[in-house]
Amino acid sequence: MDARGRAGEAIAAGFLELAGYSILARNARIADVEVDLVARRDSLLVLVEVKTRGTDRQRASAALGPLQRRRLRRAAQALLSRAPWAESLRIDAVGIDWRDGEMRLQHWRGVGD
Repeated sequence: MDARGRAGEAIAAGFLELAGYSILARNARIADVEVDLVARRDSLLVLVEVKTRGTDRQRASAALGPLQRRRLRRAAQALLSRAPWAESLRIDAVGIDWRDGEMRLQHWRGVGD
């Protein structure tokens, strides 16, 4: 992962914490899938994929494809079995686009459906 990707994950984690989530893990390996962030909000367990893009690449919103969604669902099911406190689970994505020296952050909830 490059410096921009690491910075994007740190920004996403900070954003989620400000929104009331607790970050449980970063870059967790679950069921042979790397999950950028694992978060908790009350009894909700959230797996978060972070996509950071610059001007030379596709927008972050277009970067989460069907294969990656399936892998995240597999990781979510494996993790849910290890989190007895979790009443529900959701897969989210945070997209960070850098354009013309400005950052735009978007949080999409329930992208694993």
